[in-house]
Amino acid sequence: MKQIVLTSLIVFFAFIGFSQITLQKTYNYSTTVVKLETLGYKYYLMDVPNSQVRIYNMDHSVFKTISCSVPTGYYLADIKYVSENLFNSDSQIELVYIYYKYVATSTSYYYMYGAKVINESGTVLQPIDDAQYLYVNKTGDSEYKLFAYCFDYSVFPEKVWTNIYSLPGFPVISASISDKQQDILLKAWPNPASEIIRLEYELPSNVKSASLNVYDPSGRKVKNFAIDSHSDHIAMNVNDLAAGTYLYNIEYGNQRTLSKKIIIK
Repeated sequence: MKQIVLTSLIVFFAFIGFSQITLQKTYNYSTTVVKLETLGYKYYLMDVPNSQVRIYNMDHSVFKTISCSVPTGYYLADIKYVSENLFNSDSQIELVYIYYKYVATSTSYYYMYGAKVINESGTVLQPIDDAQYLYVNKTGDSEYKLFAYCFDYSVFPEKVWTNIYSLPGFPVISASISDKQQDILLKAWPNPASEIIRLEYELPSNVKSASLNVYDPSGRKVKNFAIDSHSDHIAMNVNDLAAGTYLYNIEYGNQRTLSKKIIIK
């Protein structure tokens, strides 16, 4: 009996010792995962050059390809809220996508944004002009609404307004370990910058302190700032940075926001 137990333990520890992380699949675009209401877990990604969202089964086979029509000169910026019944009660998959365009002026530049709620056939359920950020917020015990934060950067100071839309369904829970990066709004201006750039943020209500990090094109952290809920921005001097494209994000606890791009000239 002792020998059987000892043999079992040896086999168990040998298995533990040889188990390791294994590359399963490489996608050419940023990919995430969601658990849909009835279809279960699916991977999905945003293909910017082709203006598409591709959804994959868990064996990495293609499940659906959804076209996201954008106006001429615009590019996809983000895909959110892939679901089955959040925006209506039919059997099709629905999602929100955001798109943007760079507009140069004689002295500067600005960005234009827009968003659409569509189903998998491409039917537009709701266009939202000038929307840059979209969030589903709980507004009651069993009630959720879509908040669209809209901006007009063609004027100074920029115009800001919020559209609130009722929703017939409930948001699905992201299957990722952490989805808190969606809780922070990030904005930088002027961008490109040559002397001072203002990095604006809005920390979640339960976050009192965080770290703002800036990375060079090689991924090396070149600046770090301690930030807190008492302010909504930092003014960063860029005179010591070489011209080029940089990324910045905010970290708090074990969470990290999606990185945003800034250009130093």
